[in-house]
Order: sequence, then C-alpha cells, then structure tokens
Amino acid sequence: MSPPGLPTFSVVVLAAGGSSRLGSPKQLVRLEGEPLVCRAARLAHESGARSVIVVTGACGEAVAEALGEARVRVAFNAGWAEGPGSSLRTGIEALLADAARPRQEPAVLMLCDQPFVTPEHLRALVECVARGHPAAASTYGGDGGFGVPAAFAAELLPELLTRGGPQGAKPVLMHHRARLGLVPFAEGLLDVDTPEDLERLGLSR
Repeated sequence: MSPPGLPTFSVVVLAAGGSSRLGSPKQLVRLEGEPLVCRAARLAHESGARSVIVVTGACGEAVAEALGEARVRVAFNAGWAEGPGSSLRTGIEALLADAARPRQEPAVLMLCDQPFVTPEHLRALVECVARGHPAAASTYGGDGGFGVPAAFAAELLPELLTRGGPQGAKPVLMHHRARLGLVPFAEGLLDVDTPEDLERLGLSR
C-alpha cells in the first residue's frame, strides 16, 4: 500500500540481462545472503508499491526460482538479448495489461544490479511525479549524469513502448529533460558488472 499522500504506483524491475562481463547471473549475486533480484523486489514492496513486475530473460528459470514466493509478477522477455529496450517494453506491456492498475498510476523503473537503492529513494521519485513532473530520475553526482531508478507519470508509459531503445528509458528522460524531476542518488554509480565490482562492493556469487 502506498504511504499516505502518495498516489498508488507500480514498480518494474529489469532483471533480464546476460551478465556477460560478470560471467554468472548478476541477478543471483548475493548481498548479505539475499539475491539482488530478490532484494530489488523486496525494496520495491517496502517502498509501498501496489504491484511489482520483474522482467526476466537470461537464466529466466533460475531467477524465477530465486524469487520463489515473492509477491511479484514475472514477465519473461524472450528477446532479452536485443538489449534493455526490449526488456523495458516487456515490463511496460505487462504493466499496461494489469486490469487492476488505476488509470493514472505512475510507474517506477529500476534495475536489480544497483544494490544501494532504498525504499525512501523510490518514494522520493514518485513524490516528484505527484508534484507535476512528467518523470523523475536519479542523479549520480556532480557531472550531471542521471538515469534509473526513475519514475514516470501514467501518460508517459505508452511513450516508453515506442521511444525506448538500446539505452532503455534514457531517450524518454532526455525528451522531457526540461521538466524532469531530479533526486540525488550518488550510490547509483555503484552497480554490478564485473568480478571486480563484487569484491569492491562486498558481494558474493
């Protein structure tokens, strides 16, 4: 249930990549014994999301098994190798097909390999949209970089289907740059791509 004062919102977790640089599924990398994909789903629920959709692809069966009894809907992307845009479309299509979704409900897009996301950060993104921003993105530092996690007003969801490409949601965020809400998230630069990242972040396979 969304916290008082926030609109209901859903979260789409992208967890379909092949983890080619890591050499094993990053979705199943563990932080304090918890697989990253399960951690992302848990944090989404703790933020107050009405619904959580996890997009799987590479190692889909293993990722779905890891999720176990988690209160999520799994959307399998058979075209995961085409890149983030394909998984984004799979997740948004699953969200728009949800008959229980309130018509004006915003959505948050997040990855499973940013281990330092917090429920508070996800709520802050939704709050930006609730205040009238068409979208809200995370800022990673003083260089002006921004990206996911990001929240999108309901009217932008169809645009994510058509404009999202190899960079995923970034083209949509750029298109609405002038009215974009920004929420600081310096830890967003700390993600899992290589074996060196595992050691640096204290994670285990």
